Amino acid sequence: MVKRIRLLVLLGAVAIALPVGLTSAGATGTSNSVTIQEHADYDFVGTTIDVGLYVRCTGGSGDVIVNVSQSPPQTPYPVGAGSGPQIVVCDGNTHRVGVTITGFGFDAGRARATADLTTASMGSAHAERWITIVVV
Repeated sequence: MVKRIRLLVLLGAVAIALPVGLTSAGATGTSNSVTIQEHADYDFVGTTIDVGLYVRCTGGSGDVIVNVSQSPPQTPYPVGAGSGPQIVVCDGNTHRVGVTITGFGFDAGRARATADLTTASMGSAHAERWITIVVV
């Protein structure tokens, strides 16, 4: 009975320590990554879209370029636009980054987004996904 209690206490301690260790390990790293958030918003009658990213990189600094395209039936005609380079901090931690894209003809609904990260040390990362543009 005492051995079972010790085992349960030990397993409980491991169960608590494991997620804490994984959270800390996930906060920093040496690999580059960029993740596009699922929702973007547009303002000013569909001419400005704000896309959120999560960026992790090393090498001091970097830049990320985001492209968004949308086709019928979401919008009356195919439209695509891209951002100029958005400068990001590359310190090994994950940072939230907002990128604004200016283009005419976007509307609420699904769109395709791509993001390309390039670091000062010539590292890179790429992401693409379907996003949902919502009205703010």
